Amino acid sequence: MSITFPQMGCLDIPLKSLFKDLKIDYLEPPPLSKRSLNLGVKHAPEASCLPFKLVLGNFIEALELGAEGILIAGGNGPCRFGHFGQLSQKILLDLGYDFETYIIEPSLRSIIGIIDTLAVDFSLLKLLKSLRIAWLKLNLIEDFNQLSLQLGAYLSSTDSLALKDNYLDLISSSSDKKELMRIQRTFRLKLKKLATKQPKGSLKIGLVGDIYTLLEPFANLSIAKRLNELGVEVDRAIYLSKWVKANLGVLGTINKQKIIKAAKGYLQAEVGGLGLETVGETVLYSRNSHYDGVIQLAPLGCMPEIVAKSALTQVENELNTPVLSLTLDEHSSAAGLQTRLEAFIDLLNRKSG
Repeated sequence: MSITFPQMGCLDIPLKSLFKDLKIDYLEPPPLSKRSLNLGVKHAPEASCLPFKLVLGNFIEALELGAEGILIAGGNGPCRFGHFGQLSQKILLDLGYDFETYIIEPSLRSIIGIIDTLAVDFSLLKLLKSLRIAWLKLNLIEDFNQLSLQLGAYLSSTDSLALKDNYLDLISSSSDKKELMRIQRTFRLKLKKLATKQPKGSLKIGLVGDIYTLLEPFANLSIAKRLNELGVEVDRAIYLSKWVKANLGVLGTINKQKIIKAAKGYLQAEVGGLGLETVGETVLYSRNSHYDGVIQLAPLGCMPEIVAKSALTQVENELNTPVLSLTLDEHSSAAGLQTRLEAFIDLLNRKSG
């Protein structure tokens, strides 16, 4: 059976590594595009959020190419993400597609059970070795992305993109731990050498919000790249590895408690999705003198981020940190986003000056 999955940031590289090592047949969906979005908008319920429309459109494209099963994470709570799998399945079946659905719930038992079903020759030892390599690749990619966002304001977009593409290709093709670590060291040095001298007084902005919208450049209209090109250093509060740790329990407990403590007084309860994290991370950015402002990214109609946005108004007033909340859907335009970013940066420059 050929399994597929939705595109989201750099998710495809560790997933493909895991599938190859375990001899799981897979079909990578096409990169997200206007067609993916149009398909999702056409077949999803009207009130669906942008991430669901993109996931659904991506699944349709993959099934058209011959995928026989879809794989997606599940969850619980007020965020509709936990229902993406079931809702996608119903819509796709109604459209006449024949496929199997595999929903990974946030537990190691769920992951092991589904991989056991899909793998040709399953063993727990082989799974652990494959997971370690896939996890290492995810962390190395995200470490490089984090450094790229910090230094992106001092790099030409052409140099930065070429270096990143080369790095991702090498990380994707290697399965040796020592080689992967060597690649990381080499490219971190290359990235730092390419960066020009950092000007004094450059702005630094933190990005918070919905995980899918933060991680997927197509969904957020490449906001980090736009900010870098405007001379802004960027730090993203959420990474996929961070989300995985938090949802596997003990691994993310320490950081989670730090965020909950920071959010206390503004939002004291889980509201689904990453609503609590949005508030807590904004408070942490506000308390850090190196940051000039925060941008919240949210899909239209995302209830957790709507609740968080109401709390961010208080954070902004009490901690004197400018917060720009951006709501994105299929009608969002690059020109409109660019105008709002430029206006926000002008405000930050006036405030810091």
